[in-house]
Amino acid sequence: MNPERSFGNGRLNHFVDVDELVASIGLDEEEIAWRKEFVGFDEADERRLADLESLLEANADQIADEFYENLLEHEEAHAIVDRSPKGVEALKRTQSAYLVSLATGTYDQAYFENRARIGKLHELLDMPLKQYVGQYGVYYELLLTRLSERVQRQVVDAAEEWAHEREEAESESTRAIDGLIDAFGFGDGGEGRPSEDELALETSFEEAIRAAIDDGMMDVLALLRIINLDLQIAVDTYVDSYARDLERATERRRQLAYEVESDVQAPIEELYDASELVANRAESISGHAANQASAVNRVSGELEDQSAAVEEIASTADEVRSESARTERLAAAGVESADDALDDLEAIDEAAEQTEAAVERLEERIDEIDEVVSRLESLSERTGLLATNAKIESTRSDAGDATMGVIADEVRTFAERTKQDLTSIQEAVEGVRADAVATIEATEETVDRVDDGTDSVRQTVDSLEAIHESAQSTAAGMEDVATATDQQARSLEVTAETVGDVSTAADRIADATESLAAASQEQTASLRDVGDTVSRLTDDPEPEPPVYERIE
Repeated sequence: MNPERSFGNGRLNHFVDVDELVASIGLDEEEIAWRKEFVGFDEADERRLADLESLLEANADQIADEFYENLLEHEEAHAIVDRSPKGVEALKRTQSAYLVSLATGTYDQAYFENRARIGKLHELLDMPLKQYVGQYGVYYELLLTRLSERVQRQVVDAAEEWAHEREEAESESTRAIDGLIDAFGFGDGGEGRPSEDELALETSFEEAIRAAIDDGMMDVLALLRIINLDLQIAVDTYVDSYARDLERATERRRQLAYEVESDVQAPIEELYDASELVANRAESISGHAANQASAVNRVSGELEDQSAAVEEIASTADEVRSESARTERLAAAGVESADDALDDLEAIDEAAEQTEAAVERLEERIDEIDEVVSRLESLSERTGLLATNAKIESTRSDAGDATMGVIADEVRTFAERTKQDLTSIQEAVEGVRADAVATIEATEETVDRVDDGTDSVRQTVDSLEAIHESAQSTAAGMEDVATATDQQARSLEVTAETVGDVSTAADRIADATESLAAASQEQTASLRDVGDTVSRLTDDPEPEPPVYERIE
């Protein structure tokens, strides 16, 4: 029975295409011949291996048992054995058959194709190359131990044969024994014995021993050479598998690179367009920002003008308050002078009733003047309130136009009343003067006593004239207030327009910013697509399940 058939029919074998395998590793007859020549394997080695057949057959089962006993002591190796569709006993039988096939092979193309299949089967079981090569160390020990015993027997046989031949040549058995003793250098060196130079092994015996040892070592070398050739083929199958995996991985990477290049091209172009759009939007935003800055500068200038106008209003209001206080003091002085005049006129009341009547009319005129003064005081307060309202309303941009209309109406009303009051004062003064003339004509007989009263009335008239002048100053101050208020109104109008421009610019900036944000989102999406595509370069494909898991 051909032992090679025992390890070529497992359930993993249909996963191995031997013809494709040997073609891939370049294992043709020429390659086999070169490898044999390179390691020195020749026909003499084939004959020596054939001579070892009986030894290998006799020890095959024991070597297989010891081989797997050692193998199963290691967890990683045990896991590989468990993955094999064969049981341990079947594997032992395969191992025994492989051992015998070392001595019974024809060492031709078919022999090495079978060795290639054996190496591929181990690779399909995911046995690491280090373990496959390393197990030969155990194999060597098991084989060389038996070969060592064989060489030792050969040496003993050679010694016995030499002794037998020597015995036949000697006439006496004792001489043969002595010769053997002498050959091994164990003589006593007495008389009649060889000299010290002759104590060494005889040349023929040494040659016989050396020849036996050399013959045994040549057997060992022949066995190591065929195992080395087997190992070369097995390693080639591993290297071929690694190369195929590398080629497939390289092809996948190359194909993936093409796909990535194709997929990335469009996002990159979109990214370029989005970047260009972002740059344009940024430039537009820069222009809007410059316009906004210019508008803000105009707002600042208008606000400065408005501030100056408000300060002017405040200053004018201060002057109006001063004039109002002065008017109040003058009015008080006029009242005192009038009181003095009444005292003097009361002294002459009995002398001239007409003078008393004239004085009464004069008192009524003075009362009218007091009312005018009161209205001027009220007007002064309204002027202060108007200034305050104008200042408050200046801070309101939305209702600025309506407030300025109210202020203008108030100013016009104030001016009309002031004019009427001034006319009333003039008329009252004229009436006082007329009454004074009538009083003088009616009371000529009391001129001497009225002189003192006249002086007092003169002082009253002076006070009233001062009041008139103060009223005029108040009117002029109110005109300044009106002018300042108009200026403030114009400033507020310009400010409102400027603020509107700022608001418009802000709207444009907001629109541009929104567009920029959208462009940035597009850019981000493009970058995400690029990232997803590029990440595929580092994605490893899902590995196929090993063949030993696909066995039915």
